[in-house]
Amino acid sequence: MVSSLLSFGTMLEDTKRYFANFDGTSNICRTIALWIAIALVLAFAATKIYFVVLGKVSKKHSAESIANANSLSNGAWLAIALLFAVALIITFSSCYFVDVAKDKDTLFPILFYPLFVLSIVIVASAVVIAIKPLKLVKIICLAVCGAALVAVLVCMVIYYASGDAGEAWSDLGLYISAVVLIAGIVVLAFFSDRNYKPFDSRSLAFAAVCVALSFALSYVRVFKMPMGGSITFASMLPIILYSFMFGTRKGVLAGLVCGILQAVQEPWILHPAQFLLDYPVAFAAVGLAGCIRGFNLFKDKIRVQFVLGALIACALRFISHYFSGVFAFGAYGAGYASEYGISLLANEYFYSFVYQCLYVIPEFIIVTVAGILLLTFGNFRKQIEKYSEIKTTVNTETAEELATENKE
Repeated sequence: MVSSLLSFGTMLEDTKRYFANFDGTSNICRTIALWIAIALVLAFAATKIYFVVLGKVSKKHSAESIANANSLSNGAWLAIALLFAVALIITFSSCYFVDVAKDKDTLFPILFYPLFVLSIVIVASAVVIAIKPLKLVKIICLAVCGAALVAVLVCMVIYYASGDAGEAWSDLGLYISAVVLIAGIVVLAFFSDRNYKPFDSRSLAFAAVCVALSFALSYVRVFKMPMGGSITFASMLPIILYSFMFGTRKGVLAGLVCGILQAVQEPWILHPAQFLLDYPVAFAAVGLAGCIRGFNLFKDKIRVQFVLGALIACALRFISHYFSGVFAFGAYGAGYASEYGISLLANEYFYSFVYQCLYVIPEFIIVTVAGILLLTFGNFRKQIEKYSEIKTTVNTETAEELATENKE
C-alpha cells in the first residue's frame, strides 16, 4: 500500500534529476544553488576542523591569536551566509517572474502583491526600529504592519469569494483549528519566555539573517510535494537556532515573517484561515523550538534541548498543516484513493496524515542531524551562549568541557 501511494520510482527519479536538473532557468539556478550550499557547508566544517587541529598541534601561534582568527572567521562566514541568502532571494524571485512571463507559472495579483507589500513593510519596520528604537516609532511600525496584514486578509476574502480559489472542504473546521493553534502558540511562547527583553539592534540583526537564510534555504529543495510542502536543505534550522538563542517570543515573530515570505514564494491558498494555518501559524510554531531552553529543562545538555525543541516545533508545524489538509484539501484524497486503489485515502484525516508525514518527518530528520553536527563544535556552542538572551546554568563538568574545547 505504502509503496503504491508514494510511487517511489517516480519520486526517486525526480530527486536524482533535482541534483543535476538543467531543464529551464529555475531548475538551473536551483541545481547550482544546491551545490553551492553543499560546498559552503563543507567549507564551513573544514574551517572549524582547521582551527581545532591548529589549536592542538601549533606551537607558533598562541591560543589568543587562534581564538581571534576564529572569531574573524565566524564574522566572515556570517557575512557570506547573508550574502548567499540575499543572492538566492533575488535570483529565484527573478526566475519566478520569468516563469510567469513564459506561462510556466501562475501569478494571482490579488494574492501576490499584497503579500509582497506586507513582507516589505515588515522588513522595513524592523530596520526602522533598529535605527530608532523609540516607543512611538514601534507603535507606528506595528500599526502599519497590522494594516498591511488586514489588507492581505481582505484581499484573500475577496479572492475566495470570487470562486477562483476553489472550495474549502470545511470553513468551520479551518476557523476553529486556526484559532486554537494561534492561542496555543501565544500561550506557550508567553510562559516559556518569562524573561522576555524587547527587540534591540542585535536581536533584530540576527532575526534578519536567520529569516533570510531560512527563506533562501527553502528554495534549495530536495523534493517538492504536489500541493505545497517540500523537503529542503534544513530551511527551518536558522529559525530554530534563533528561538534557541533569543527566546520563543522573538522566535515566533521571526517564524511568522518567514511564513509570510513562504506564501509569497509559493502561494497555495484556498481560504483565509487555511492561509493562516499553512503559512504564518505553521512557521510561527517553528519559533517555539526554544521553549525547552526557556523552561530551563535539561540545562546541562544543550544538544538534548535542541532535539526536543526541534521535535516540538516540527510537531506543532505538522499539526497546523494537518488541520489545513483535513479541512481545506481533504476532498483531494478521493482522487488519490481512486488513482492508487487505496480506499483509506478517501478519508480526509488519513489522507492529510500521510501527506504531511511525507515531508515534515524528513524535514525534522534533516534539521536535527544538521543542528547536532553544528552543536558538536565547541566554538559554535560558545557563540550560542555568547549571544543568547536565554541564560542557563550548566554543571561544572559541562563548563570545563566547553572551556577546554574553546581553549583548543
